[in-house]
Amino acid sequence: MEKYIRTEEGHIYEYVEQRIYPNQYVKFGIYRHNLNSKYEQIIAQSENLAELCDGFVLVEKMREVTYHHKSSKFDDFKSIAMLDERYTLYGAIWTDKGLIYVAKLNADGNLELL
Repeated sequence: MEKYIRTEEGHIYEYVEQRIYPNQYVKFGIYRHNLNSKYEQIIAQSENLAELCDGFVLVEKMREVTYHHKSSKFDDFKSIAMLDERYTLYGAIWTDKGLIYVAKLNADGNLELL
């Protein structure tokens, strides 16, 4: 199972490895994102991507109007999105630019990084 990390800069990445530098209290990690390696400070790590999200947004597309429903619990919306194809479920995090989508529910009922 893949592991994910959340960084101080407000990103979620696939975990590759972690390094602790001598004489420092700060942990830095190397993460894979768009086939590049980056170094940022780790604030959380989990095998469950939903645990790293701040909230979840259920998007309903009806005719020409899009409705957004928000919740802080993944299970509140997962069953709805799995049963009805009109709905798309996103995992989101708060950043200085507002709420951004970082993951999307796939057909297997698992979140995957965007």
